[in-house]
Amino acid sequence: MGNNERTVPQGWMATGTPDGQTVTSDWLVIDPPTIDGVTFKEIRPVATATGYLTEVYRAEWGLDGLPVGQVFQRTMYPGGVTGWHAHAVTLDRLFCSTGSVRISLFDGRKASPTFGAVWHKIVGAVRPALVVIPPGVWHGVASLGPETALVLNMVDKAYSFESPDHWRLPPDTEHIPYKLV
Repeated sequence: MGNNERTVPQGWMATGTPDGQTVTSDWLVIDPPTIDGVTFKEIRPVATATGYLTEVYRAEWGLDGLPVGQVFQRTMYPGGVTGWHAHAVTLDRLFCSTGSVRISLFDGRKASPTFGAVWHKIVGAVRPALVVIPPGVWHGVASLGPETALVLNMVDKAYSFESPDHWRLPPDTEHIPYKLV
């Protein structure tokens, strides 16, 4: 049998489903986001004499073509979970620079070809990535592991104190077919 041939195991394992490929031989993620308009860029840290340098965002990556209107950070204690939230006109760009988080998305845009789709990605300091979330896509974040996580957000439009572009649902809402908690 060649290296690429697979046989079905005997016994109880025959009822299972074999894993599909999720990374290339260079360990690059191959499972693209399943929600229309969401982009994902895995980033490789560069070892230096004093630690690591990790790019967070470059316009030339061409992920969305929109400006950066504001950058802010959010710390999340171990086990912390945000509620679901979405924006009508603001685009989010999430990057976890410390710790590890699961970013969960739900496409709530009725006119979208992926309406109702759910997608998740675990990102963090060990496996940095930038997740670009268009308006209308509900998203929530859960902190994983024993350390405080630090999530950066580089929105295209700065937060409006007078008229916030922010809608919220609890993490266990019945309106989304996935519970963040």
